[in-house]
Amino acid sequence: MRAMTCRWLRGSGTLAVVVLLVVAGVAPAVATARSETSEPWTTLPTHQTDGTATPTPTPTPAPEGEEILHQRAIAARNDDPGSVTLTFAYEVPSAVTGLRVAVPVVGLDGITVDGMDGFERTERGYFLWDGETERPTVSIRMAVSDSIDSGVRGVERDDWALVSEPQTRIQVRTDAQPRQTTSFEVAEGEPGFARSHLAYLGPHERRNVTVADERATFVLGNESADPERATSFLRTANEHFDLGIQRETITVFVLPLSGLEEGPVQAATVDTGFWVGSTGLRLDSTGSVFTHEYVHTRLGAVGREDAAWLTEASAEYYGRLFALNDGVGSYDSFRDGLRATAYAPDRRSVVLTDAETWRGTKAHYAKGAHVLAALDAEIQRRTDGEHSLRDVFAGRTDPFRNYRAFRAAVIEVAGDESIGSWLDRYATTNALPPLPDHPRYYVAEPSLDPDGDGTASGAELDASRHPFVEGAQLQEQSAESTAETGTAETSTDAETTPRTGTEGSAPGFGIVAALVALATLAVGSNRRT
Repeated sequence: MRAMTCRWLRGSGTLAVVVLLVVAGVAPAVATARSETSEPWTTLPTHQTDGTATPTPTPTPAPEGEEILHQRAIAARNDDPGSVTLTFAYEVPSAVTGLRVAVPVVGLDGITVDGMDGFERTERGYFLWDGETERPTVSIRMAVSDSIDSGVRGVERDDWALVSEPQTRIQVRTDAQPRQTTSFEVAEGEPGFARSHLAYLGPHERRNVTVADERATFVLGNESADPERATSFLRTANEHFDLGIQRETITVFVLPLSGLEEGPVQAATVDTGFWVGSTGLRLDSTGSVFTHEYVHTRLGAVGREDAAWLTEASAEYYGRLFALNDGVGSYDSFRDGLRATAYAPDRRSVVLTDAETWRGTKAHYAKGAHVLAALDAEIQRRTDGEHSLRDVFAGRTDPFRNYRAFRAAVIEVAGDESIGSWLDRYATTNALPPLPDHPRYYVAEPSLDPDGDGTASGAELDASRHPFVEGAQLQEQSAESTAETGTAETSTDAETTPRTGTEGSAPGFGIVAALVALATLAVGSNRRT
């Protein structure tokens, strides 16, 4: 299932989310229209092809003897503002005798059927192919907002729009074993670009760069936006921070938004594409939205069930860590950004494995990143630097099914059963560990020179110099003893006035009062924000 992930503006008093078609993905029950029979239906597996802005992309060639059913999703703006039209067009192979399509978002507020050719609507909401039309189509019209904060289906301004492709479910009747492919594109004659289930509709400039065998495409809605610093980060990240996962392509949609317009939600990712505002390319702090979203394109949905907090926690932690190691921001601001010391007005504490305690807040970002930073140092300490938290995530293509699975992976990497109890203390209770003091635990790549003094981080540590602060000497306290201080339990007492700003004293992370404006909409394949 495809899910979208978002990047909150940390420190904002209220939260709102632009969930561009984050869709439920639950198919309706089997249709009972008179034209359907009791013959079984087969749900096709989906292969996403490289959607482009060209009007007629070529589907992935089928291996000899394999049948392909191709779905083209085509996005277009309408003459009247306030909505966009998405048309799903199908190329049906001869071996398919029956076809029905579910579009789960249809019927939700503001989403209607705009037209059909070769389909009829069944009583249960399926679109049933007539068996004769060579290239049947279904069009839906979706209401969109002009506000980045409230546009749960898409955003539209005078000369541009951004929409996300909703999920569909395709079932066939056939004696063969066809495969479904999909592509997303912009309507012929309309300026725009589509890829990774996102479509930008409007004038833009595109810049393609290749970094470590990966093609990065910047779609610049604001043509004055400069992707040079972001490209530099991608080059460093692909060479040193890729978490064992490479992508053929990555797409960055740069929306023509000013800093004030971006609001509390500053970016969002779907699969290997994400959008940011123009300021998102600056990388002027370790809390950069660009680096956060980059991690999402690598890890996707990291955890399910009681491990769901890992998705945003990992992007927040590694986004900050990778930015720091690429010379972005300062070491002090990095640690300040990681430290979770905020409280909600109602003083309720947060338990990461209990989503009810943080749903509608940013706590799984903030406390989650804080806990992962401490866990990373704990793994390094227990393995004498041979392993780190990156070994827990490296090369994974599927989410951890639950917290127990994540816990088991941590134990396996650390080679120490007792680290499971350490992790339980901070993930399954309201306790919060101190952040490790020693910068050794934040060096993601010893060959880099983030402070720009001409000496790589590894060599600086060997010389007892600070790898992130030019000219600074390290304190006498050893890395070993510093890491030990991070194992002391600190818990939250809802009746006690919290202490803030003191290392190791942060008692927990509270719930932000405002609830998120979430939409139960559909997106079709994998992950994040």
